[in-house]
Amino acid sequence: GPRTFERHRSFHRVEVAMSKFAVVCGVAGLCLVSLSTGFVAPRSNAAGSSAAAPSRAVAAEAAAEAWAGVEPEAPAFGGALRFLAGAALGAMLLVSSAGPARADLEDTLIPVDGKGKTATLTKEQLVRAKRLFNNACAICHVGGGNRTNQNVGLGMEELQGGLPTRATVEGIVNFLNAPVTYDGLKDVSETHPSIKSADLFPKMRSMKQQDLVDISMYILYQNFTIPEKWGGGKQYY
Repeated sequence: GPRTFERHRSFHRVEVAMSKFAVVCGVAGLCLVSLSTGFVAPRSNAAGSSAAAPSRAVAAEAAAEAWAGVEPEAPAFGGALRFLAGAALGAMLLVSSAGPARADLEDTLIPVDGKGKTATLTKEQLVRAKRLFNNACAICHVGGGNRTNQNVGLGMEELQGGLPTRATVEGIVNFLNAPVTYDGLKDVSETHPSIKSADLFPKMRSMKQQDLVDISMYILYQNFTIPEKWGGGKQYY
């Protein structure tokens, strides 16, 4: 009868509204994630950001098409399917846009010297460098901190303030070969592991120059990719 028909129409309107609401939630989630990642994007990830923008634009366009595709007079069963499709689309938008804030390895330029020369790490080099650092350095420098002197860690500001500067691969390698005090005036090889004092520090005896380069690149890579954590020591690890 007329009442039954009206009840069906009311039920269908609720389904349509719910399907639209699901799509709107997905688009809203996309916007929120985009804003949050925008504030923490690393300095060297311009290429990654430009690559992510088209995918978000495509996802937003798909959301608009899904919205436009909801017909007010469609059968009730079709409305339920569109509701599920809208919810799935919202989830896909969140997943596709919530990429990592860290820069890609290939996009992180690591300063080699003070003349502008830079280098990048491959995934294999990063794994090896991390292993070397953890084995030889982390006992005192876990998380980029400094267990023996908390005023001078491995954060970028501290590395730049050393004399000579230690904010390049060359600077850290020189220090690991023959360490000096922060002002550069006194030799500290007898108290700090180094190639010069390998007879006192067994772990340094098997170190090659390439190992020192890898460790140095790892320290600088951490500074560029997680500057808010690296240098804070155990409180983040």
